[in-house]
Amino acid sequence: MSRGPYQPTAGGVPPASPAAGGWILYSRPVSHPHKSEARGLALIALSTLAYGVQPIFGKVAYAAGVEPLPLLAWRYLIALVCLELLERGPRPPLRVRLRLWGIGSVFVFNSIAYFMALDALPASVTALVLFTYPVIVALLAALAGVEALTWRSLLAALAAFAGCALTAGGLRLSAGLPARGVVWALAAALVYAGFVVLSSRFGKGVPARVLALHLVQVAALLCVIFAFLGPGLSLPRDPRAWLSVTAIAVVSTVVSMIAFLAGMALVGPSRASVLSSLEVLVTLVLAFLLLGERLTAPQWAGAALILGAVAFQNAAALQRVLRRSPASDSA
Repeated sequence: MSRGPYQPTAGGVPPASPAAGGWILYSRPVSHPHKSEARGLALIALSTLAYGVQPIFGKVAYAAGVEPLPLLAWRYLIALVCLELLERGPRPPLRVRLRLWGIGSVFVFNSIAYFMALDALPASVTALVLFTYPVIVALLAALAGVEALTWRSLLAALAAFAGCALTAGGLRLSAGLPARGVVWALAAALVYAGFVVLSSRFGKGVPARVLALHLVQVAALLCVIFAFLGPGLSLPRDPRAWLSVTAIAVVSTVVSMIAFLAGMALVGPSRASVLSSLEVLVTLVLAFLLLGERLTAPQWAGAALILGAVAFQNAAALQRVLRRSPASDSA
């Protein structure tokens, strides 16, 4: 059923539609700045949880014999089917679609680098190196003119990175961590930072599901080509392989990507990236519970530093939400 011509809107939220259901993320216009800010923080938190379980699913897939490129190919093929079913409205003009596909071509190399790193490193160390990216985002966003580089943003990003370093126990290359894994993880951080800034600047006015759909379209195409030219597309017959890949596709791709893009449209790339540092805590707790990785005292100190950085970065927004009057809610 057609919804009329495509209409880009501010904040990535499409206009209200009489046929729209109750999904507030994509069907209703944002009427109150305080509510939209709180919603943005909640969406980033949701994406953080969904992303945080990704390395756990990845380790399960690797234990079942899955290789990185086939994993990514099936991840994005399954995610593409889900997003095509979710987003059945009109498509943007071709010039907009080309721009979104360009952003997707950057995103896919982050995925490849990340899963290559995860294949070589423990989940905690991969998370540590990846989360140098809030610092990179703050710098790139300032250079690209997306956001001003404030002292609060820079300090929060640096504190989040320092907390990640403590939480993951530091890089112990002397203990036998493969250098190639660290290089892949650093590459993933750099590419992901570029993706965050590009999608914030060139994806403005595009609904989150439309943007996510175009990212996954190009990611599926490229990953299928790379897998076909490399190890192939087949997965092991082990049920763990298909269950873990499907979980990565649905939870850590569809849910996490839509929530992150919608939240970033409301709170900005720097704050989104700092709040996403909580992903490290999710990964480490799950790695402790499911993979046997233990948290030490310095790691708990790092967790506290990450939480402090997030609270510091978002203190003003949280205060405004708490001070919101009942009259403003009913307006």
